[in-house]
Amino acid sequence: MTDAPDRTAIVCGNRTLTFAELGRSAVGLARRLSESVVAGHPVAVVMPNGPELSAAIFAAWLAGAQVALMNPGFTGRELRLLLERSGASVVLTAAGAADQVFAAAESLGLELVVVGTRELDLETWCGDETLTITDDQLPPPDRLATMMFTGGTTGVPKGVDHTHRTLMLTVLGMEGCWPTRPGAEVWLNVAPSFHIWGLLMGILNPVYGHATVVICQGFKPDAVATAIRDHRVTVFGGGPAEIYAGLLSSEHANRANLSTVRVCPGGGSRFSAALHDRWLHRTGVVIREAYGMTELAPITCNRSDMSPRPGSVGLPAAGVEVRVVDPDNPHRLANAREAGEIQVRAPHMTIGYHDPAHNDGAFADGWLNTGDIGYLDEDGFLFIVDRMKDMLIVGGFNVYPREIDETLCHFPGILDAATVGVADERRGERPVSFVVVDAGVVLDRAELADYCTANLAHYKQPRDVRVVGQLPKTAANKIDRVALRKMAADM
Repeated sequence: MTDAPDRTAIVCGNRTLTFAELGRSAVGLARRLSESVVAGHPVAVVMPNGPELSAAIFAAWLAGAQVALMNPGFTGRELRLLLERSGASVVLTAAGAADQVFAAAESLGLELVVVGTRELDLETWCGDETLTITDDQLPPPDRLATMMFTGGTTGVPKGVDHTHRTLMLTVLGMEGCWPTRPGAEVWLNVAPSFHIWGLLMGILNPVYGHATVVICQGFKPDAVATAIRDHRVTVFGGGPAEIYAGLLSSEHANRANLSTVRVCPGGGSRFSAALHDRWLHRTGVVIREAYGMTELAPITCNRSDMSPRPGSVGLPAAGVEVRVVDPDNPHRLANAREAGEIQVRAPHMTIGYHDPAHNDGAFADGWLNTGDIGYLDEDGFLFIVDRMKDMLIVGGFNVYPREIDETLCHFPGILDAATVGVADERRGERPVSFVVVDAGVVLDRAELADYCTANLAHYKQPRDVRVVGQLPKTAANKIDRVALRKMAADM
């Protein structure tokens, strides 16, 4: 892989892989996968960040499969749901994976391929110089490449399909937003690579730029700041506001230790002006905030050749068209500084959702309805105001209140539930749930917390649960989430 096979591609703890070793690992694993891949069916990849995940993604592509990326931290219930929706024929995971990964695959009768075992160990393939990528293994541009899961107003997970063409154009779009120097950068990524941001920042863009990527497994501010210093990182993958706020809690995040960093991309949650100022004051580096989504990334960006505009997520990225329409009359374009629904289109936009039924209402004459409310100023800078959807963004992850509500309603004694987001300096938002309980029921908080831990990923778990006599309703007899947000903010 690349024109510099001996250059270090991955640093993860005390492990390193050169580009040649990464390529050999991918070819070796692809040979094993070719025995299991069923034409037309994706390979589900359920792994934490690390060399195995990088090799697994490239291996699945070399074997001719689409990669369905899933969170290894999901509960068994969540994983089974995504595996069913993906139509995967095989599950690819790493040695030491959580029990629920094995249980979910077994419950659906899916073949499980575990990387890191004696027969499927990266080190075995790394030194085998006969393992080379052949031209017939390279995927055609319009073959399906990835399926990543997002959701909508219903909270039902939706698989977003990208081809190799749209995914490569996404890589080029990111490079356009944050130009890097081929062969001269050292990246550091903390974002999970089953997420579009982490996939780009932790795997695809560093490979495209012939760069070394330092992979941190888990986010520990002191360790991340020290790794930036020790590896002389130049591109910090960053991500949501939570990551930057968390790093500021470390005394190691200072100008001396971050002196080599020249690019700090941000996205995935709203950044406050105070956070921008604190980061710049402490490190001397500007956070270049952007706006995007799994369906289309990037959309806009505060480019390095222009001064950031306070409160704005920047100008449209290269090749991206952005417009704002009246939510009540989508055929009318909003005026400058008039809020409306943001619509976007670009060559690197998703080709659609894996389940065609989810495409209804998602697109309008080739434009993607983002479900976000915002406005464009006179110079074309985009400002995000709110979301039409009730979706929360917690630490850069999409969280759907309805899923939390339905999970809570299965807990003994809870009759009704509604979850809203409250602004959080570190995580962007935090889920707060209001529940109505049956007469005479005293909620056992410890049992409820254990129940949520067993049924919801950590970032979906409500940070506070408040018992109320009844949920506020609108005149249309719908839950009044505006009133709930005010109640939550006043708590």
